[in-house]
Amino acid sequence: MAERVSGPYRGYYISAAARLVPAVDTPAPSATLAGGASGTYVGSVSLAEHGPDDPHRMETLLELGDGQRFGSEEEALVFVEQAARDYVDRLLGGS
Repeated sequence: MAERVSGPYRGYYISAAARLVPAVDTPAPSATLAGGASGTYVGSVSLAEHGPDDPHRMETLLELGDGQRFGSEEEALVFVEQAARDYVDRLLGGS
């Protein structure tokens, strides 16, 4: 799992995370750890106003579309971070 925090973006810190979801046909977790990673990455994101350790995080569900799975951690992180920025823009009334 990879995570990165950016911000503040328009007053919010963005914590984006990506994790590997093994393919259904993966025989055992040890196979993915041995360098034969098989599966796709999914991303998640959270927002906080006063820093990444702020206990008052904003929680909401964002529509990310169908089939948003990624081939790398970086792709997942970039996508969910941009989704969070778009959400903040809508929340605060544009850019």
